[in-house]
Amino acid sequence: AILHDPELLILDEPTNGLDPIGIAEVRNFIKDLSTEHGKTILISSHILSEIELLADDIGIIDHGILLEESSMDELQRKNSKYILQVSEVSKALLILERQFGVKDYSVQDEQTLRLYDTTLDMAAINKALVTQEVSVISSGLCNDT
Repeated sequence: AILHDPELLILDEPTNGLDPIGIAEVRNFIKDLSTEHGKTILISSHILSEIELLADDIGIIDHGILLEESSMDELQRKNSKYILQVSEVSKALLILERQFGVKDYSVQDEQTLRLYDTTLDMAAINKALVTQEVSVISSGLCNDT
């Protein structure tokens, strides 16, 4: 694929079926082609964790339709969220909505919330919840990419 020195290289699952050493070598080779030799490389893969190690920009295609195109950093930020486990979800939601203006969230179960605004001050949120007698079981940043 690279013998004729193309400007654009299209690869489909380039690390599929390789052993761990081979995978690392192919990753390094692909990065080198891009950074050192200025090649544009389009990689098709359904393994997002593998693409995350190689790509600067990502396009998500479903049935031939481009659904999204963004930088890997932007995609990771978009898919990041706080997972908050509390003793009382309904009381916690009232506090989050009233004190912190939280609108973008989902309730996972009777103790778990997902907060999609990763700019929130979780220390302040934890303090407010505890001060108002909502036990915080755990809180942390989660990334589903």
